[in-house]
Amino acid sequence: MRIAKTIIKYIVTIILAIAMIAYFFISLVSSTILSEQYILSKLDETNYYNKIYEYVKSNFENYIYQSGLEETVLEDVVSKEKIRKDTGIIISNLYDGLNQKIDTQEIRDNLNKNIKETLEDQDMTVTQQNAIDTFIDHICNEYTDTMSHFSFEQQVNQAYQKVIKYMDLSKKVLLITIGLDILLLLVLNLRRIYKFVSLVGVSLTTTGAFLTIVNLFVNIKIKIQTIAILNDAVSDTLRNVLTSMLNMVMKNEYILLISGVLLIIVSNLIHNIKKYGLEKENDTYEN
Repeated sequence: MRIAKTIIKYIVTIILAIAMIAYFFISLVSSTILSEQYILSKLDETNYYNKIYEYVKSNFENYIYQSGLEETVLEDVVSKEKIRKDTGIIISNLYDGLNQKIDTQEIRDNLNKNIKETLEDQDMTVTQQNAIDTFIDHICNEYTDTMSHFSFEQQVNQAYQKVIKYMDLSKKVLLITIGLDILLLLVLNLRRIYKFVSLVGVSLTTTGAFLTIVNLFVNIKIKIQTIAILNDAVSDTLRNVLTSMLNMVMKNEYILLISGVLLIIVSNLIHNIKKYGLEKENDTYEN
């Protein structure tokens, strides 16, 4: 009976550790890459809008050389404020499912205005006008592509909503599991509370150790600072987010390890003090 009870205790302790590990990672993902406000804060932190602005201007210049037009036609075609606004639209489409489109009419109007001012003394043929219209279309399409605005944002949002739904459900289940495990350990160790404290400490230490292993593995196997996707602005933001997540893992692994070890030490001290008191009491009775 005592052996079976001991086995149950350690099984519950392992389940508690697994539940805490799962809850931590779900909470981490929910509060970072699945959080719209978190991503927006990271865009500001990594100077994303200014970088995209420079990237857009650079891409526009590639087309100006092919068109034969002067570079001045690209002046004030797009603003940093528009880039910030359009980035917000894309983020809202992904996270909120708003399905808004990026409006390039402002860019089109600015280009037409600049081109007319540059060529105001020239009579354009139909062929030249068609070439200018094509150039403007290319610039507008290039802007949309550079902003990483794609047609399947709604599908991404639908997947996001499902993930959020299952994660919220999982967090509730895990919280209940953690609560029941702690309660069960307490019931199983009512006569020896120090054992309960020790087993909770073991679960915390195990969770912290697992996070340490994950952190080391990611740092060894994945070179975060070399990750590249779409363009430098997006890559810098992604690297910043991943680094921030790893820092959160590191911070929590230390907290869990220290807390777990302290609980184990405290429980052993309580046990030894209690044991010493009983031995002293027995010696006194025998004398």
